[in-house]
Amino acid sequence: MNTTRLALTFALACVLSAPAADAATKRKSAKKKRPSATKPVPAPEDTFTPPDDPGPAADAPVAPVKPEATVKAPVTPAPAPAPNPAASTAAAVRTASSSAVALFGVARQPAAADHAAKLEDTLSRKLGAAGDVTFVDLATAFPAPEPQGIPKGDALFDEGRSAYDNLDPDTAAVKFKAAADAYVQRPGDLRPEKLGEAYLFQGASQLLNGDVAGAKVSFTNALVAEPSLRPDAGQFGQDVQRVFTEAQKELEAQPQGSLVVTSQPQGARVLVRGRDVGATPLTGLKLAPGRYPVQVVLPGYAPSVTYSEVKAAAHTEVKAKLASAPGLAALRDVATKAGTQQAFSADGVPPEVGAIGERLNARYVVLAATFQDKKGRLHGEVQAWDLRTKNRLRGVEVDFSKRDGKYSADAAADQVHTFLTGAALPKGGTQERESLVSGDSVLRKPWFWAAAAGVAAVTAGVVYVATTDRAPGFNPVNGLPGGISF
Repeated sequence: MNTTRLALTFALACVLSAPAADAATKRKSAKKKRPSATKPVPAPEDTFTPPDDPGPAADAPVAPVKPEATVKAPVTPAPAPAPNPAASTAAAVRTASSSAVALFGVARQPAAADHAAKLEDTLSRKLGAAGDVTFVDLATAFPAPEPQGIPKGDALFDEGRSAYDNLDPDTAAVKFKAAADAYVQRPGDLRPEKLGEAYLFQGASQLLNGDVAGAKVSFTNALVAEPSLRPDAGQFGQDVQRVFTEAQKELEAQPQGSLVVTSQPQGARVLVRGRDVGATPLTGLKLAPGRYPVQVVLPGYAPSVTYSEVKAAAHTEVKAKLASAPGLAALRDVATKAGTQQAFSADGVPPEVGAIGERLNARYVVLAATFQDKKGRLHGEVQAWDLRTKNRLRGVEVDFSKRDGKYSADAAADQVHTFLTGAALPKGGTQERESLVSGDSVLRKPWFWAAAAGVAAVTAGVVYVATTDRAPGFNPVNGLPGGISF
């Protein structure tokens, strides 16, 4: 009995353990077949890359990787590069993350200030017209302050409404006129519809006093301030509607005048009645006769705000000379230091140029320096820096007596454009390199490139300088010793 019972127990145990063992076997098999998400991928063989190191990203230095505790073989760190004194200044410049251009005209003597502004303006317009040059966004770098309200005018307007509703037209007319005057004194913060409404209620108050002529003048002022304004029939009676319509017809019957707005520098936005009507130079803006708030605004500059009287069938001209706002003025002071003869003659990137590029997030910095020689003649010199590749453009001269051709401001803009867009950068083909230097046979000689050793190349009389820095991102020219870039 005991033997039989023992045999049955053993058989039952075998039957019960078989499924569990089979399940365990399946689990082990499945575990072996499932791919591991953390399975290390062997790094490609590279004598310059330590094991398990993905390699440096473009334009980004990578710190040495310490070996893990589980790595048995020691990793020999790569030898540190030898210091490069020539590139010490350039290394301090933070690589710009954009391809934007910062351009400043600087005067080395006060007598050359006007020509510096004109040269900056010419270069800006010429480069901007090319369509492939992006300037720094001064509106982002120097955001304009938000328009403020005119609480004094609003308070006077509310007092006028209270007097008007209480049938006190004398007090109401005085308060509305004071409110309009307060609005006019702050054209930068003006809301045209609010000024028009103040004039409308002033005219209505005058009409209650029997002053039809005065009311018509106020209604005309209201239409000049806000042409779309109309008296609400629910608030104003038929007399107001009638006189307002007469004022409107008389205003429309007068011939329009034209507004001409120029600015230095050019390209500023023009706002009339708080609305953008175009950029300077602005010509032929037709307006009904009257006084208009004219704002000339440009990012980085203090706005010019004036009230201009536009007369019937006449031209009204507004000339705005914009002054740099404090932030841009400080940058211009830095640019002036970077535009000295000493800075232009020095090797490497002047620290002031690097500061300009960092502040404005600019890859390229272009400085147009103007100066007076001993005979009192005015000259210009333009240099440009590529803060990413550390390349430099120098040798661009401007003779202000030349309107076109060599040494003119337009010719200087063309040379700067070539540098900024890389139009002179060969793409590796022999024919392209030959065509680039065909104007100067010495540049085709191998001994010249060996002697240059990556220092400079000359194209069309302009020196394109490349430092010996070979940091990531430097764009070498195929087939030229030393990786010369220009």
